[in-house]
Amino acid sequence: MGGWRSSTSRFTAGHDRAHSNWKAMDISDFIEQHVDPIVAEWVEFARSRLPSSGGLSFGELADHAKVLLVAVAADIRQAQGAARRHEKSQGNAPGNAPEITRIARDHAEQRFAQAFSLDQLVAEYRALRASVIRRWTQTQQEVDRGSLEELTRLGESLDQALTESTSLYAKHVDDARNLLLAVLGHDLRTPLGVVHLTANSLLRTDSLDGAQTKAVVRMLTSAERMKAMVNDILDFTQTALGIRLPVSPAPADVGEIAASVAEEVGILHPDSRLEVTREGDCTGNWDGTRVAQMLSNLVSNAVQHGDPSKPVIVRVTGEGEAVTVRVQNEGPHITAETWRTLFTPLRHASDAQKDRKAGSSGLGLGLYIAKEIAVAHGGSVDVSSEGPATTFCVRLPRPTFPA
Repeated sequence: MGGWRSSTSRFTAGHDRAHSNWKAMDISDFIEQHVDPIVAEWVEFARSRLPSSGGLSFGELADHAKVLLVAVAADIRQAQGAARRHEKSQGNAPGNAPEITRIARDHAEQRFAQAFSLDQLVAEYRALRASVIRRWTQTQQEVDRGSLEELTRLGESLDQALTESTSLYAKHVDDARNLLLAVLGHDLRTPLGVVHLTANSLLRTDSLDGAQTKAVVRMLTSAERMKAMVNDILDFTQTALGIRLPVSPAPADVGEIAASVAEEVGILHPDSRLEVTREGDCTGNWDGTRVAQMLSNLVSNAVQHGDPSKPVIVRVTGEGEAVTVRVQNEGPHITAETWRTLFTPLRHASDAQKDRKAGSSGLGLGLYIAKEIAVAHGGSVDVSSEGPATTFCVRLPRPTFPA
């Protein structure tokens, strides 16, 4: 028995000496020594899991992976105090690793050109992180504080790369979408103008019978509706570039504009009921065409989303230094989900899309443009919903339009 103890004791001592001589490989050293198999695994992931990778060569798929990993390894090696570590973990130090930022942006540029989706771009980073961590942890005999700190540094570096990549990719998507809308809106104006002029010309002739006249009227009203949508698209693409809508203020009467708009919307929606009231002095300096566009969007929205058996009420009130316009309809209550995206174009909530009626583009541009027109005049648009009633309130300052 004593011999057994002696043997065990010698074994334990030898094991302890071997363990004490063992040193974990730094993750930065591991990345540099195993960068080629990590990149190969990344390429294999892209080929097997990402449809957009079809037809791309190894070099096209590997593109920035190797240089990114080397930059990440260099970033991990840099000394980092507690304050800097905290700022970096919160995303408050975007310029801390310019090489990682540059490579990540270049990668996003290439993946966008290669028609990768944003989800596929994110999946690449997820696969890269998993590959590094799995391979490195397989070499570790134990986990100590230093290992955990290195894992944290790896996560911070890759998160920064991912953030820069997705941010630039999303900007390219927005730019492409805005360009498409601008080209579409511009190119539609000419054929739409031909339809509008032709319908007007036909209405001025005396050769149409009753059925033909009704058909031409439907053609004209549809052209008017399409023209309004095209104008909204063009205005949206302009404001999306950070340009304020141009306005040409001149003496105008909001009460008269509201009455004219209600009459036009009533022609487009003959089954709707529109009531316009005005109170006080409703005159001031505004761009009458833009104000009419704003009110047309609000009134059309009320007609399209309101209860057809209930009237849409437009109240224009002169109140001291401003004129207010309240457009009220009764219909489904605005849900919290819809409320969050009410004035956000191209991002309307799913329930709003489900309830969309004929005549609505579903793009959410009408309310967005209405708000932009009010802001361009130094005013505002607010909305409230109580029970079945939804009210949009426009406030237009009466003083001379600011420079």
